[in-house]
Amino acid sequence: MSTIIRASAPAKVNLVFEVGQLASDGYHPVNSLFFALDLREELTLVKGEPGTGISIYVHGDSIPEAHINAVPTDHSNLVHKTAVLFAQKLGKATPDLQIDIHKRIPVAGGMAGGSADAAAMLVALNEFMHQEHGTEKLSIEELAVIGAELGSDVPFCLYGSLAIGTGRGEVITPLEGLSFETNWLLCASSKGLSTPTVFAAFDELDTETQFTDLAELSKTSSATELGSRMTNDLEQAAFSLMPSLSQQVRELEELGAIRAMVSGSGPTIAALFESEAKAIEVSKALNSQGVVALTAKGGAQGARLDG
Repeated sequence: MSTIIRASAPAKVNLVFEVGQLASDGYHPVNSLFFALDLREELTLVKGEPGTGISIYVHGDSIPEAHINAVPTDHSNLVHKTAVLFAQKLGKATPDLQIDIHKRIPVAGGMAGGSADAAAMLVALNEFMHQEHGTEKLSIEELAVIGAELGSDVPFCLYGSLAIGTGRGEVITPLEGLSFETNWLLCASSKGLSTPTVFAAFDELDTETQFTDLAELSKTSSATELGSRMTNDLEQAAFSLMPSLSQQVRELEELGAIRAMVSGSGPTIAALFESEAKAIEVSKALNSQGVVALTAKGGAQGARLDG
C-alpha cells in the first residue's frame, strides 16, 4: 500500500510590516508582526512508482481559476524545490512523489501562498522520509532553517500563530497569541503583484523607517486597538503600481472594516472586522459584485500533519 501523507499550512498577514533600506546583500531588512489565518493550503503527498519523479497537481474552489492556472507544476514550483532540497539535506535521493495541492490562498497576493505550500511540504516530507527511510525527524527549528533557504515567509508558515519576523523575515520570534478573536475579509485581485517589483517601487519612494518594538502589540486588548496599530511600509508602493487598491481600502473601511490594508507586498487587501457576521455580510455583498472576497479567522496553527 502506498504511503499517503496529508499536511496543511496557514496564510499570513503582516499586522505590521516595517521595511529598512536596501542592504548590500540585495535584500531589505524587515521588522514584521506576522499573523496566521485559518485559510489553509492542503497538501497530499503520495509515494510514486520508482523512476516517475515528482508530479504536482493543483486545484482549488474558493479562489479564481486564473490563480490556480498561475501555479507552475514543474521544477519551478516551490514544493518541487522543497523536495529536492530536503532530500539533499538528509543525504538521500529525491523521492518519487505525486503531490496534490488544494489552494485556498490567493496567488502572488502577499499572503504567503507558495510559502505555505513549502511549509506543508516540509512537514509532510519530514514524516515521509521517517516512514520510508527511517530518518530521524527534524524539529520545527531545523525545518525552519531549511525553509529559510526556500523563501523568507516559509519559517513563519511553519510556526504560525503570532510572531515577529526580522532579517529578511525568516528569523522568527514566536509570541503569545492575541487574547481576542479576529475576523478578516480578504479581497483577492485578478492580477498578482511581484514582490521584487513592489520592493523596487518602495526604493523609489525613498521612505525612511525606524524599526519599533513589536512584541508589545501582542498585548493589545481589542480588535479596535489592533486595527489602530496596523501599518505596512509597502502599501504606498503597492498603491503606486495598482492605484485601484487605495480605493478598495477606502471602500472596505466605509463598509465597516476597523482597518483595511494591503497584505505584505499585495495586492490582496486584508480587512479587520469587529465580528464574523459583519465580515461575512460584506464578503457576500462584494462577491455578488464580482469581487473575490474570502473570510478567515486569525491566530491559526502553523504547518501540521492532517489525518
